[in-house]
Amino acid sequence: MISLSEGEDAAEVDDAYILEEDDVPSATIASDTELISEGGGHLPVFLTEPVNSFVVKNKPAILRCKAAHALQIYFRCNNVRAEDSQQQDFVDPHTGTRIVDCELNVTRDHIEEYFGKDKFKCECIAWSGSGQIKSQPATIDVAYLKKQFESPPYSVSVEAGQSTELRCLPPVGVPPPRVYWLRNNIPVDTESDTLLVSSEGHLLIGQAKLSHQANYTCVAENIAAKRLSEPVSLTVYVNGGWSSWSSWSECHSRCAKGGQKRTRTCTNPAPMNGGQPCLGPSQQKMDCNSGCSAVDGQWSRWSAWSVCGSDCTHTRRRTCDDPPPSHGGRSCQGRDINVANCTGGMCNVSNAKVGGAHLTEEANRQMDVALYVGLTVACVVIGGLAIFLARLLRRKGRDHSLYSMARNEFQPEFFPDQDKKLSLQPDVTATSVPACYEYPFDPKLSMSRSLSEHHYDVPHLSIAPQPSPMSPTPSTSTQESCSDKQIHSDSENSVTSSYPSSDSTYNVASESVRLPKLEAGNVARAAVNTRGALLVLPDSGISMSVPEGAVPKSLREELYLAVLNEDRYRPRLPDGITQLSAVVTCGPSSATFNKPVILQFEHCAMLHPATWELSVWACDGINVDDGSSSMPKDHQSITWSRVLTLGNETINTPLFTQLDHAEAFIVTEQLRGYVLAGQSCENSIATKRLRLALFASQAGQCCVRVYAMEDTKAAMKAIVDRESQIRGYLLDKPRTLLFQDNGESLCVSLEEVGNEWQSKSPTERQEVPFRDVWNRQENAKHVTFGLDTAFGPTTTRSYKLQVSQGNSDTRQVFRIVYDGAKQLISSGSVTRPLREVTVVSSGHANNATTDSTTLRPFRFTRSLRKQLCQCLDPPNALGNDWRMLAQRLQVDRYINYFATKASPTEHILDLWEARHREPTHLRVMGRTDAATILEAQLGPWL
Repeated sequence: MISLSEGEDAAEVDDAYILEEDDVPSATIASDTELISEGGGHLPVFLTEPVNSFVVKNKPAILRCKAAHALQIYFRCNNVRAEDSQQQDFVDPHTGTRIVDCELNVTRDHIEEYFGKDKFKCECIAWSGSGQIKSQPATIDVAYLKKQFESPPYSVSVEAGQSTELRCLPPVGVPPPRVYWLRNNIPVDTESDTLLVSSEGHLLIGQAKLSHQANYTCVAENIAAKRLSEPVSLTVYVNGGWSSWSSWSECHSRCAKGGQKRTRTCTNPAPMNGGQPCLGPSQQKMDCNSGCSAVDGQWSRWSAWSVCGSDCTHTRRRTCDDPPPSHGGRSCQGRDINVANCTGGMCNVSNAKVGGAHLTEEANRQMDVALYVGLTVACVVIGGLAIFLARLLRRKGRDHSLYSMARNEFQPEFFPDQDKKLSLQPDVTATSVPACYEYPFDPKLSMSRSLSEHHYDVPHLSIAPQPSPMSPTPSTSTQESCSDKQIHSDSENSVTSSYPSSDSTYNVASESVRLPKLEAGNVARAAVNTRGALLVLPDSGISMSVPEGAVPKSLREELYLAVLNEDRYRPRLPDGITQLSAVVTCGPSSATFNKPVILQFEHCAMLHPATWELSVWACDGINVDDGSSSMPKDHQSITWSRVLTLGNETINTPLFTQLDHAEAFIVTEQLRGYVLAGQSCENSIATKRLRLALFASQAGQCCVRVYAMEDTKAAMKAIVDRESQIRGYLLDKPRTLLFQDNGESLCVSLEEVGNEWQSKSPTERQEVPFRDVWNRQENAKHVTFGLDTAFGPTTTRSYKLQVSQGNSDTRQVFRIVYDGAKQLISSGSVTRPLREVTVVSSGHANNATTDSTTLRPFRFTRSLRKQLCQCLDPPNALGNDWRMLAQRLQVDRYINYFATKASPTEHILDLWEARHREPTHLRVMGRTDAATILEAQLGPWL
């Protein structure tokens, strides 16, 4: 039996069981033993079980559990008993059953401190003397809703009556947010507005009406937060339609051929909201003829009689024009002249004869005067023409051809008297050099040249170059191709040069430059003015873009771009930091610019997230213009310093770096040497790409050389140039191997598949230490396998060469096959005779070939840039200005760099053009005005 305190009624008992938060529950029974005996051995029964809940910001999730017939209940979270739960118990006065209530607060710290694979779960445990039971598990999670929409809506234009949709993917959140739409800040009623919201959250419009035109906002909401997208506009446009034709007008001409017309108007319906106007004419015309009656001609009045003539007659006339005959009418009948004898004493024969003789004499005198004047004028003209022809012939006989004179008008120091005659003789031993004369090129006036166009002789270009103390000795033969768009090229040891054009829109530098310490193809030069230039080393994958307006108008800078492949230029980096690109230098360092230039080169880093700490290193002590005198003789005189660590930029950082998958772009105003390097992030393993190349030689013993270099064109070109000097040739197409920063060595093994060649290496497996690969200081470091060829002429041997890092399963395999009968060596798909040598173009080779690549000009003109900057520079509420342009082009890694510039759009466009990106992002941004400007000026390439 349960005993209550004396003097308490039922109401007071009920109030006593409603506990405050800080009250300590008091016992309502004598002892637990009494309840056990009364319970008769019942198992606990749950009245309330915990349910899934969320922690919202700093508000904890509250789990509640209530059970009957229980001595105690508690919560167990992730198999661990929760000690901070609150328990209350009371006895139901009607049934006498003991009820225990438990409550647990789960905070954000509880969830974040749990690192299990599953989610944070809690369950309620109730026990009594008969046993225990547990409730269903409840999952507790932190409720959140990110700020950025996965796919925000964009403005849409749709024709009336057509279907469309406004797409919206809400931000990621827990629990998943509910998506609904606002129209002009009022919730959309999907039932009355004939609009639908899909399960993904898109707003579907089956048949667009003018009433649907408004500003729409996508709303994502859950218990944690509510997010609103930027408002977008739905424009419903109406294309124009013609009204019915009006009736034909009356023929506007009477009694002649005329015309009549009818009209229609573009009002059925009239175009609205940017709809298309009506197509076709608004009026039609038609010829017409109106019947007219014939009009007969009538004579005019007779004129007065003329003076009496020598024959004593006078005349008078009349015309048929009162009215003239028309529309098939008859002409006037009768004569139009009347002759009659003079009467009334007006005829005097003697006076008539005297007067006639006088008139005849006067007429003859006037004719003689006209004849004399004509003869005088003719004599003057003929005399002047004779003098002009005489002077012209005299000048022609005295003048010489400009191009013939040019052979003897060079400075005397280049043609000494004793050697002049000999130097002007053609050199029959030297290969002829094609002369290229270049016309000033203007893209606005460009057209295809005629096949019969005459090329004049260029002074001394047909003469073999002779050595002089002013220039280095040229190669035996040099062959160059000239491009119509090559504006300026300074080539040392070259007989071909082009001339700058003041009307050119860009300058492209030829790479046929030979410096004493640099091989051909490693330097590009250009004389750059305010119109900009593009210096390119295509074989090395390196370029430098000088945007239009970067060079001040009053200056003309002599710029160069070079790749340095010698070992002494490689930076001595700290342990753990590896070089990821070629050493690129540009100059001169004294050049000044109004805005930055963009330097582009390849890198070999695998850009996995959170694996690389990349940095840019620079050197100011390299100047290729000074020749060998300023070239450092050892690496101690070259000082490299870290100028930028990606991710740690500030507004005072002197340059901006943009990284793509395999290319790096440095935006800078300082011309000097640059190189990209990197190291692994903490607790991460970075990966770089190595390019594997196999070369073989054929002198005496066959050797196979295995190179593992950075996966860039510049590194490959350096190895190819080196091999060409020792008459080596490439066995197979180079392949890529991923090399990790894990300390494992690079393993190269040569396994004999046949049984006739024997490897002369001490072992068939060679290892390159990890440090020599990750921090290598030699560009041409390689592994060599010597193969003995002393066997029968009909023997064929096969080898398998494998390259891997450590014992990794990822490896590259090369097959090498030698056919002794055919003297043929092959590897993979490459097959060539053993005795045949392919010499790659090099500055030291006997035959050096330089191909001049024609590059297209800058696509953005000055006026186009100005219009785009006016559109995108001013910030707007929608955010689709220069900031979104940088985001769409993925150059917003450090957007404050552009924000500090006077025109952010201009700098973004310069980087855009250097990266050769297409401007389709403007329409995605919703900036149809900027896209229209591009379409108007650039046409179909947009």
